[in-house]
Amino acid sequence: MLEKDLLMFDEFVIQKQIIVFGAPLLLAIGTIGNLISFYILLKNTRKASTYTYLSVLAIMDILVIYVGLLRVWLVQLGINIEDLNSVMCKVVKFIGFFCSDVSVWLIVIVTVERTIVIALPLKAPSVCNSKYAKLGITSVIFIFVLLNLHFLWSMDLHYTVKNTTVTTECKAIEGYTYLVEIIWPWVDAAVYSFIPFVIIFVLNIVIIKNVINAKNARLVLRQQCSLLRPHAVKTQTHEHGEMSRRITCMLLAVSFTFLITVLPMNILIIRNSLVDNTETLKGLIRQRLLMTVAEMLMYTNHSINFFLYCATGKKFRGQFRALACSCCRNPLGLRLRRNMSQRSFNGSMPLVKINSSRTDYVNCEHFFDKGVQL
Repeated sequence: MLEKDLLMFDEFVIQKQIIVFGAPLLLAIGTIGNLISFYILLKNTRKASTYTYLSVLAIMDILVIYVGLLRVWLVQLGINIEDLNSVMCKVVKFIGFFCSDVSVWLIVIVTVERTIVIALPLKAPSVCNSKYAKLGITSVIFIFVLLNLHFLWSMDLHYTVKNTTVTTECKAIEGYTYLVEIIWPWVDAAVYSFIPFVIIFVLNIVIIKNVINAKNARLVLRQQCSLLRPHAVKTQTHEHGEMSRRITCMLLAVSFTFLITVLPMNILIIRNSLVDNTETLKGLIRQRLLMTVAEMLMYTNHSINFFLYCATGKKFRGQFRALACSCCRNPLGLRLRRNMSQRSFNGSMPLVKINSSRTDYVNCEHFFDKGVQL
C-alpha cells in the first residue's frame, strides 16, 4: 500500500508528524546539551570518577541520536542511509547498536559505583577512582564491540528488481536471517532495556534507603553533639559529604529518567510478543504509532541529561553560568562600560573603569543571579 493511501488513518498521520517535527527538536537539544555537558564534566574528572563516566556518556549519547534518531528522521524524508551502499549498511547497524548499549551500561556502572559509595563508604576510595573508571569504560566498550561485531558480516545490501526498477534494502544475508531477525531483537531488548532496567531499579532503591538512613543518623548525631560544640558541629555537618550528596542526586535523576523513558518500550516488547494486533491494517498502524512514541521517549533519554544536571547539580549550574558568561564577556563588558559612563555623566554614580576580565565575570555572575535581562 502506498503512503498516500495510509494518510487516511489518523494514527499514521500522527506517527509521521511525531517523527518529522519531534526528531529535529531532540537532535538540536541533544547536540547542544551533550556538548556542553561533555565540556563541563571533562573539566571535573579529577574531582570524582563519576564525572569520567558521565563525560563519555555525553559523547555516546550524541552518537546515538545522530546514528539512530537522525536516520529515523531521514527515512521520513525519503532518505535511508543504510541503503546507500554495503559499507553504510554494515557500519550504521554496528555503530547504532554499539553506542546505544554502551550509553545504557555506562549508566548502570555509574549507578553501581554510587551504590558502593553510599552503602560501603569505607571501600569506596579503593574502588571508585579514576583508574577503575577508565578500566570500566574500556571494558564496556570492548564487550559491546564484540557483541555487535557480527553486523559487519551478517548484514549486507540486497537488490530487488521489479518492473525494471531496482530497489535496495539492508538486511541479513543468507545464513544469518534467523540470528538477526528472530534472536537478535530479544538479545537487544535484554541488553538495552530489561537487564539494565532491573539493575538500576534495584540499586536506586538501595541508594535511597541508605541515604535516608544516613540522614537520620546525622540528625541524631547533630542533636547529641550540638550541646558540646554547636558551631563546629553545624559547619562540619554541612560541609561533610556535600559533593557526594550532589553527585548522588544527579545520578538518581539520570537513572530514574532512564527507567521512565525505557519502561514504555519494555511494556510494548512484552505485549507485542503475547498479543498479535497485526491481523488488520488499522491494528498494524496503531502498533506502529505506539512503537514510535516509545522510540522517541527512548531517544529523549539520550538528549536531556544536560537539563537533569542543571536541575540537580548546583556546581554544574555554576560552571554552565560561568561558561555562558565567558561567551558573552566582551560584549557584556562593553555594555557595562557604556552604562557606567552614562551614569557617571548624569551624576548618578562615579565613573568606574572596567578593564579586567575578572570584573566582567563578576558583574555577569551578578546579573545572572538577579535574573536581570541584559
